[in-house]
Amino acid sequence: MRKNKKQEIVSATVRLVARQGVNGTSIRQIATAAGVTEGALYRHFKGKDDLCQQAYFAIVADMASRKEKIAASDLPTEEKICEWIRVSYDYYDQFPDAFAYVFFTDHDFPESWREITTRQSRIFRHIIEQIQPAPPNAELLLSHFMGVLLNVPRLIMQGALPRPALGYTDEVATAIYRIFELAEHRPFSAVHHRASFAF
Repeated sequence: MRKNKKQEIVSATVRLVARQGVNGTSIRQIATAAGVTEGALYRHFKGKDDLCQQAYFAIVADMASRKEKIAASDLPTEEKICEWIRVSYDYYDQFPDAFAYVFFTDHDFPESWREITTRQSRIFRHIIEQIQPAPPNAELLLSHFMGVLLNVPRLIMQGALPRPALGYTDEVATAIYRIFELAEHRPFSAVHHRASFAF
């Protein structure tokens, strides 16, 4: 289905900002990449800040909706973690620019946006809280998890690892299980058979 002009502008913004950074991307570049005039762009958005915020909100809403299904499922905690990794890497493989736009791009959003910028962390923290016995420092575990999780897409972007990211699900899950001191990780194929979250 053909994108409308607003969608084209958002897509161009995500693509350019993910590769050039916010400060390295101008309204003129975005308009050119989207195939619209600057005047047409301003009919949809107040300016670059508004455009970047709306693009970020749309991506996070999509990512978080998938993660919320995992957190709310009846899967054991270790399988929720594995499924979170799988969904994250599958998203990166499909939408690398959108993934980089959210996780690897510096955004100067106002404090009022904290509810949005921390949404995925809060969902995962809920999963961590289900671990028994309760971990002594959930915030530290979350930090370790994000570091290990994001390193695979980062290394792929740098050319240090081959694609797809999804192929590293088992290895990353095993590393996370060791950090969290959970049971030994079962093969991804077995977990995937039980967990099927449609995109």
